[in-house]
Amino acid sequence: MKREFLINIGFLLLINLLIKPVFVFFIDSRAQDVLGTDVYGQYFALFNLSYILTIFTDLGIQNYNSRTIAQNKELLPEYLPNIMSLKILLSCIVLIAGMLITLMLGYKTGAIIIFTLILINQIMLSFILYLRSNISATGKYRWDSMVSVIDKVILIAILGVILYSSLKDNFSIYQYIFSQTAALFVVFCIVMIINFNLIKKISIRFDLVFFRKILKSSLPYSLVIIMMAIYMRIDGFLLERMLPTPDEAGIYAAAYRIFDALNNLGYLFAVLLLPMFASLLSKRDKLIHLISTSHDLLLFISATASVLTIIYSKEIMRLLYPSGYTDYYSSVLIFLMLSFFSVCMNYIYGTLLTSAGRISSINKIVFGAVILNVLLNLLLIPANGALGAAITSVITQYFVFLLQYILSLGYIKAGFNKYIFFKRITYILLLIFLTFSLKNFINLNWIILAIISAFLSLILAYLWGFIKLSDLKRT
Repeated sequence: MKREFLINIGFLLLINLLIKPVFVFFIDSRAQDVLGTDVYGQYFALFNLSYILTIFTDLGIQNYNSRTIAQNKELLPEYLPNIMSLKILLSCIVLIAGMLITLMLGYKTGAIIIFTLILINQIMLSFILYLRSNISATGKYRWDSMVSVIDKVILIAILGVILYSSLKDNFSIYQYIFSQTAALFVVFCIVMIINFNLIKKISIRFDLVFFRKILKSSLPYSLVIIMMAIYMRIDGFLLERMLPTPDEAGIYAAAYRIFDALNNLGYLFAVLLLPMFASLLSKRDKLIHLISTSHDLLLFISATASVLTIIYSKEIMRLLYPSGYTDYYSSVLIFLMLSFFSVCMNYIYGTLLTSAGRISSINKIVFGAVILNVLLNLLLIPANGALGAAITSVITQYFVFLLQYILSLGYIKAGFNKYIFFKRITYILLLIFLTFSLKNFINLNWIILAIISAFLSLILAYLWGFIKLSDLKRT
């Protein structure tokens, strides 16, 4: 299983690193720079609100389904038509509720239309993620990997033509949203075809007894996802609502885009690890080996990304946002990236606890995180704006990580290993020292220096034993 994980996560990371950086650095950031912080700031706030509401179209079904189908693949023909019909019903309710909420919040007609279009895209994405969970749960990891980047390829093609031509002069937020709609629709059709091939038929079945059963089983998962969505996404919404202009939300969105793009790397681990952990729960030794392997690999990725982004924060933000850049942009990015390591580790230990069915414990942790996050945002945003939201993110994410890590050690009955902890800390400290030294004592272009630092990080990871070629051998 460890070899299978490494091969599939390697393939998944490769295709995502080939495609998604192009979208983030040359398309998405360019779109914000053309639209401006005020327009994009409002879009970001409405997107975050829609993101939270879209959770109610899923209610934990995706995680529950992934865990269940990974352990009982023969249930897929029964689950797929019923869950699809349930999600259609939930989506209609969320769409109506979303429009009513924006009306009650005092948004104007234009903003409500934009919100509705965003919400439709998010609902479509929710269906795609559910259908992808069937693909990965049945062991078709590479199919799922390929599907994960198709929407970005399409967006690069559509928005690239608009943003890098004279068409950009008339570029609007509506073109940005409709481009996403087109890309998501193509992906939706593809995953529907793959799911059809898995069960040889697709149908919609409204079975109220099954609805009650699945909602009762997935409810604990839904509470986790809803509360996680709140403490991960409420900041952008609060910035737009609490401050007189959406500019701070736009600046936060500029930094959050980089954080979120890198965060997708950690999410890829969770998608792949959930069915794998679920299938190894009865095999403790193999489970511990997979946890250790995924931890070390994600440590290498998250530490490298965090250190390079923090040390070169000014250069990165100046490159991406030449029109509006100030040092404030880079300060917000630094604090967001300080939380990145903890977010990545949560994808491993939160996924482990989810696969093990320790949902009640996770719910208690994330409930505490929601209270902590909202209180800190209410305290820090009025005086510190986007920087206050970023500081809140650091505190909240490490709170969740430490508790989930301690809980996971208890579950696998493994004590705290001082030697492993010391080895991991020395790797991070040495990486910081080397990257900082290269930047300050070698006179080369910063992009070249960043590439050299990333290569040195890879060498260190190999020397420290975080990356082992022997793990790729069949055992």
